[in-house]
Formats: sequence, structure tokens, C-alpha cells
Amino acid sequence: MLSAHMITGQKAVGNNTREVLQNAGMDFEVAREPLYTSAGREIRSKFQRIYRKDSDHTLGVVGKTYQPMQNDELLGIAQNLIDSDDIAWDRTGMVDGGSKLWASFTLPDSFRIDGWDDIDQHIYLVNSHDGSGGVKCIPVNMRLGCANQFAFAMSQIKAAGINPRDLTIRHSSKMGDRVGDFRKAIQLVDTLNQNFADTAGELMSVEMTDVERVDYYIDALGLKHDVKNISKDNTTGLTTRGNNTLNHLIELEKSSTNNTAAMRDTPWQAFNVVTEYIDHAWIHNSGGTANAKRAESAIIGTGSRLKSKAWDSVVARLIA
Repeated sequence: MLSAHMITGQKAVGNNTREVLQNAGMDFEVAREPLYTSAGREIRSKFQRIYRKDSDHTLGVVGKTYQPMQNDELLGIAQNLIDSDDIAWDRTGMVDGGSKLWASFTLPDSFRIDGWDDIDQHIYLVNSHDGSGGVKCIPVNMRLGCANQFAFAMSQIKAAGINPRDLTIRHSSKMGDRVGDFRKAIQLVDTLNQNFADTAGELMSVEMTDVERVDYYIDALGLKHDVKNISKDNTTGLTTRGNNTLNHLIELEKSSTNNTAAMRDTPWQAFNVVTEYIDHAWIHNSGGTANAKRAESAIIGTGSRLKSKAWDSVVARLIA
């Protein structure tokens, strides 16, 4: 199994932004320049190259109006909130040599679900040097004991009555404004996680049969199946890969983190089986090595969207 925090990069080490960046190998600056032909002639274009100044590694091709935010500027947004103990350093990570990077921070308060299950609160600062997005604040919770993480999607944020713009930071803002935006985002995390904890408590009070859990797993992960495959030995009609995934999920139901008396045979168990699978198995290649892009995706990409779909689907069972 994957180590508990692989999907969130490495532990942030240092007493300030400069030290954290140095220890994470993220203490590089980025710059922009025009595009050139292989012969060295400048191309007249509305695009430009963003690259690392230390290695000349290309991070992305963006429009001419794009203004990169340096890594020390990104983490500097959080530094004075760290100094005042509003948040604490957690982890840092990047993919493709720095085309995307993030830092996570822990919040001081945690939530207990139905008097039994605990989740810690985190928030991510995410930036892209490849032009794929601005600075985003992503509220995340982590279930203690198994390190399953859940990043709130826009649908859940809107359902909580929160304007998604309150979780973004403009590159062009002055540092004081950026810090204010980040502080506002942090204040919203409590609301999101209180709603999450309350709903999780309801999920623990509902029974979910074996058949219902199997149907849920197939739907949540989009496992491929076909009526032509249905047989006595394959009642779900799943492909070989789909059956392997389903068997893995059923095995995860037996793990100590998913099989306590309080959550056994409930939608809360089924949801945590899915998140554990994505966070600790899905991000591996067939050879067993961790895929950095999938690891990042588990928080801010396809993997995160799968978990959000799984959450929305399991919550819908409370209404049905």
C-alpha cells in the first residue's frame, strides 16, 4: 500500500517560506520569453514560453498577457498566517518539474463524526506555471488513521452557499489583498467540513446491502461492463479489469479502517472504500510504482472528481 501522504508530496521542512522552498527543491524562479524557431528566429505570436530560470526547463506556453507568480510569492501568501498560528505548514509538491505546484496547510480544529470518526482540516494553495489556472484555495479534509483525503468540488462548495470566487486569488493583487483572500478562504473551510461531518453521521445510520455497495462501486468508478459478459460466474457483466477492481474494493471493506462496528454495511463505509482505493491504489502504475500525475490528480484532477462523484452519489441515497 502507498504511504499515507504520498499523494500530497513531501513534508514541508523549514521555519519560513525560503527554507521550505529550498528543502522541497522548489526554490526556483520562472520567466517568460517569446517563442523561437529551431534556427533561433523569434516567432511573431500571441504566445510566449514560461520556463525555469535555473534549468531552462519549459513549463508551459501561455498568452502574452499572462503574468507568472513566483513560488516565493505563492507561499508568502500563507506565511503571516503561519506566524500568527492560524495555519501550520503541512506538505508541498509539484509535477512536471514545476508546471503545477501546491502547498498544503493544516487548520487547528478537527471534526468528529457521529461521536466516533475524526477528520482533520486542511487547505491547499495551488498554482500553475503552465497557464492552466490561477491560484486556487482548495479545502480538503483527511480522515485520521487511513489518510483518505477529500477535496471539495465546485458543486459541493456552491451547495454550501459559498461563492467559488471566494476560493481564488488573483495574480495581479497586492500581497496584502492576497493574504486577505486566503484568510477568507480558510474561514470557509469550517462551514464545508461541518456540513461534511453532519452528512457523514447520517450515512453511518443507514444500512447498505452487499448488492447495493457493488452497484455503487461500479457507478462511482465507472467500471466497464456489458450485458454480453453476464454469466453465472460474472453476474455484473464487468470486464476482467473491472472485476479485478471490484474484488480489490471488496477486500478493502475488510480493512480495519473501513470495518468498524459503527460504519460496517453503511454508505459511509462504501464511500471510504472508494476514497481509499483512489488515494492508495489507483495512483499506482501496473508495475506498482506511484504515478506523480495521478497522485496530484487525486487532489486536484480526475481522481478528485471521481471522489466527488462518489460523495454526491452516496449522499443522494439519503434523499431517495
